[in-house]
Amino acid sequence: MSNALRMIPLGQLKRCKNNVRKTDRSADIEQLAASIEANGVLENLIVRRLDGKGSDTSDGYEVVAGERRRMALKLLVRRKKIGSEYRVPCLILKGAGDAQVAEVSLAENIVRAPLHPADQFEAFLKLQRVGLPVEDIAARFGLSSNVVLQRLKLAAVSSRLMTVYRSGEMSLEQLMAFTISDDHAAQEAIWFERPFSDLSPQNIRRSLTKALVDSDDRRARFVGAKAYEDAGGAIVRDLFQSEGEGYFADSRLLDRLVAEKLNHEAESLRAEGWGWVELLPETDYAQLARFGRLQTKEVTLSKKEEARISALSERYDELVAAIEENGDDEATEKLDRVTEELDVLRTKKEAWAEEDKAAAGAILSLEYDGSLKVVRGLIKPEHRKAAEPESAEDAGPADGRRANGYSESLLVELSAHRTVALREALASSPMHAVTALLHALVLRIFFEEHSGSCIEITPAITDLRKASQTVGESRAALALVARHNAWVERMPEIEHLWAWLAELPPNDRLELLAYCIGLTVDTLHRSGATGRKVSADLLCQALMLDMADWWRPTQAGFFDRITKDQILAAVAEGISRAAMHSLTGYKKNQISRRAEELLGPTRWLPEPLRTPAVSEPDRAAAE
Repeated sequence: MSNALRMIPLGQLKRCKNNVRKTDRSADIEQLAASIEANGVLENLIVRRLDGKGSDTSDGYEVVAGERRRMALKLLVRRKKIGSEYRVPCLILKGAGDAQVAEVSLAENIVRAPLHPADQFEAFLKLQRVGLPVEDIAARFGLSSNVVLQRLKLAAVSSRLMTVYRSGEMSLEQLMAFTISDDHAAQEAIWFERPFSDLSPQNIRRSLTKALVDSDDRRARFVGAKAYEDAGGAIVRDLFQSEGEGYFADSRLLDRLVAEKLNHEAESLRAEGWGWVELLPETDYAQLARFGRLQTKEVTLSKKEEARISALSERYDELVAAIEENGDDEATEKLDRVTEELDVLRTKKEAWAEEDKAAAGAILSLEYDGSLKVVRGLIKPEHRKAAEPESAEDAGPADGRRANGYSESLLVELSAHRTVALREALASSPMHAVTALLHALVLRIFFEEHSGSCIEITPAITDLRKASQTVGESRAALALVARHNAWVERMPEIEHLWAWLAELPPNDRLELLAYCIGLTVDTLHRSGATGRKVSADLLCQALMLDMADWWRPTQAGFFDRITKDQILAAVAEGISRAAMHSLTGYKKNQISRRAEELLGPTRWLPEPLRTPAVSEPDRAAAE
């Protein structure tokens, strides 16, 4: 069979029903049309005569291979870039039956290797280096200027890293993350020196921008991008980040703007008559626990305001129920507004005596979302302790004898007998034992007294912020802060603590004990700490803990930190395999965003957050 290569007018070319490409025939036609307009048809089409008999008098030809090129040419005709007489290079198959037509069509679509993305990036870079502007490159290939800039940025990544990408050891998402910096040495150090075992795109960006401030930082949210840029600050973004993302390059300027804005807010506080006002970027319950609290007196509100509080409280309960049942975003926004109004009204019910304000103060800080947090009525630790009487133990003579005339050694001897008797007496009185335990724990947690109790039990509280930057923003952490502050409001002065604890109703006493013990829980992951893990699992089972009540998978907090395959597996498990298959053709950041939308409203949890069944051998070992 002898085939012929000829130039055939476009108007004589028709679609072939036997072409194997049935799906996405029009995909990227715009780009193909732009390329043909700039460079012509670079690869001939394969056709056969419509009558299938090989006659030269045939009225037209059907396109066996090259239908997308024909469609792109027709698009140029509609745009009046070319006419229907435009001559197209075609290879004419002579005597080809339907079976051979299908084989040729399949061969052209399968037996060709796609261009590696790295080769494409470098090809765009070569076009730029020979003087072709970005806009012209974009026009020639039917792309937006931003897409061309993105590919040029990828081409500018370290050549060593590009070699790793070509080998398949690095994903495209990881390569994209490196474009946040132009420093090749820094890029290579992060990849080849491996500061992390798993270099996710998020970790790569964080490492390259550790001197910068993330736009999600509470300071950045508080000041706002516009105010920061108006003050002369620059925001660093790679070409793959949206307008709302990026990094504030000048942390000193940002801190100054935060301080200025906080100082402006502090003026109104000072006008209220407080003795001092402190400005802090952030606070937590441990910091606030160092301060004493000024007692407030209740102010009687008007009947209208009291009625409004009652109505808002009922509405609050309704919205919480709606959110728990349906996960309604609109209800969440309404709940925020109701909560804000309730807080304002409840604050009006509290007042401090004007004469007490001079010895107390307030702290202004930022919440995790950049909103302002104000805590009034605080007494500094040194002011609180200065008012306390000097302990008799601190005023003994230096000659080895006390004022009662007994020697130090005899006092030690007698105290040993007193100690053992006290142990037995306390062991036989559970209620007093609970009071003594609470006294020791509360002194340490609420008053920061390290040596104020004869009970040698002290809570060890692990700072979880060192393990997670987002844990302080979690629902559980916010609930814990609210619980702590509620107890702080009830705490007496330190000298009255024992009597106050002894008089607490049994249920309140147990609640306070539960809170103090709860703060000592430490289930942070540690390699090889099997006993601790089993103990934690037993505790989770006893409490029937379901982390779905406290945690939701988000793009930034979870999906960006796992692989694309792990995200797809999570969607398949939490939603369906059909949902997983619908995401397979997208880029990782798109999959991450969609996964948050799909799994966020569900109760799906990753394996480390699930409460597993504990085997009997493990249970016995833990016990």
